[in-house]
Amino acid sequence: MTTKAERTTQFIIETVAPIFNKQGYVGTSMSDLTEATGLTKGAIYGNFENKEALALAAFQHNSNLLLQAVEEKLQVPGTAMDKLYSLTSFFRHYDDFTREMGGCPILNTGVDAEHNNRLLAAAARETLSTIEGKIALVLENGVKNNEIKLPVPPLQFAKQLYTMILGAVSVATISRDRKYLLNTIAYLEILIRKEIGK
Repeated sequence: MTTKAERTTQFIIETVAPIFNKQGYVGTSMSDLTEATGLTKGAIYGNFENKEALALAAFQHNSNLLLQAVEEKLQVPGTAMDKLYSLTSFFRHYDDFTREMGGCPILNTGVDAEHNNRLLAAAARETLSTIEGKIALVLENGVKNNEIKLPVPPLQFAKQLYTMILGAVSVATISRDRKYLLNTIAYLEILIRKEIGK
């Protein structure tokens, strides 16, 4: 059973995570956080050492939601191709998935923190690498099981695949036109079938 302090900490993280994700570390003020939570500055800092610790916890919350969803999509029964199509299907609706969290946490935090918060930037890079690793493992197992053929090492293919997905997410976000995302995912599915399907 969780304590009142643990519940308060979780409430703060869940409440401020979308704010940090939308406004960035520098763009988020203490008054934004007190207004959203209804707590005083002292109450917030009673649970977190400083703003950076809170921002890291908020990013980790969003990151965990994303990693859990990706893992779920890659764990579907079937072949490596089934798992990859499950993943592309998830990213086709990625804007719906990330709406409540204020957009893609990797892109938002990674770009925002690159020049102003070393720890947040590193956390975003770690999440990026983790997702690439999960995709690479599916590819590696697919090759071992003779389900797919790969023209390059699994991690290289996984990185290229995820680069195209994140590129589409960023352009769709900037242009406010989800066709960029839909068209890229459709193209990726053709590419997967032609390049690695047997």
